[in-house]
Amino acid sequence: MPLSSVSVRVPATSANLGPGFDCLGMALDIWATITLSKDAAEAAHPLARIALDAARALFAAADLEPPHGYAAAYDGSIPIARGLGASAVARAGGVLAANALAGVPFDREQLLLLATELEGHADNAAPALFGGLQVVVRDRQRLTHVGVPLPRGLKAVLLVPELRMPTQKSRELLPRSLSRTDAVQNASRAALLVAALSQGRLDLLDEASKDRLHQPARAKLFPAMNGIFDAARTAGAHCAYLSGGGSTICALCSDGEQAIADAMLEAARSREVTAETLITAPTERSAEIVEQA
Repeated sequence: MPLSSVSVRVPATSANLGPGFDCLGMALDIWATITLSKDAAEAAHPLARIALDAARALFAAADLEPPHGYAAAYDGSIPIARGLGASAVARAGGVLAANALAGVPFDREQLLLLATELEGHADNAAPALFGGLQVVVRDRQRLTHVGVPLPRGLKAVLLVPELRMPTQKSRELLPRSLSRTDAVQNASRAALLVAALSQGRLDLLDEASKDRLHQPARAKLFPAMNGIFDAARTAGAHCAYLSGGGSTICALCSDGEQAIADAMLEAARSREVTAETLITAPTERSAEIVEQA
């Protein structure tokens, strides 16, 4: 008997981690629920509409008629246009729920490819669908991703400004080319970041998270960014970076998370940036079906 409702929980994500532009992403222990149901009201939340579009794309990819009479609902508080993977949450949730409604025609690797095609890049979609820290390589229509073990006890302190930084707008500021020096800087730091996290070398994270590709350009939209980075590190964070396209700043730490949050908030306020803080942690859990009927 066909399902009438499917609900999935999807984690927020933090991409790039400094130098890993469009190839590193990490799932965070902040969750949203996407429901596809005949009983749901017409999608009103923008993320519900994105999820419903993703569901329709899955049915089209499976050469199936879209499910008539279904609507999408979104339940969560992941900020939009703040660099926490909100659109990827909606698309990953939409394709995962629709896959269940369609009788599971695709495996999760295929769902990742579809979500990436909709999203435009895989750095948020991969950790949303597979959890943890994911390294993603895209070669035309092929995606390769590998999970990286994270140190136990690692925490993420988020400063979430009121400032919206839509991905498309912030990408328009990125340089069209890099010098060889800057390219080597980013490649070496991204490699060091993965190695440091996998081996628990937290003392290397500050150096490993340095970036010359996207953060300097995006600082034009968010001039207070570097000062908040400095405040987080001074308060004891292992590193701080712009999460995704911003404007959220993520500081990774092992302890003292409240002091770090307070320092980041004070640095923001002193620069006339209105923001709030959130203390969370990376999660190895991925998007999952939590209810179907």
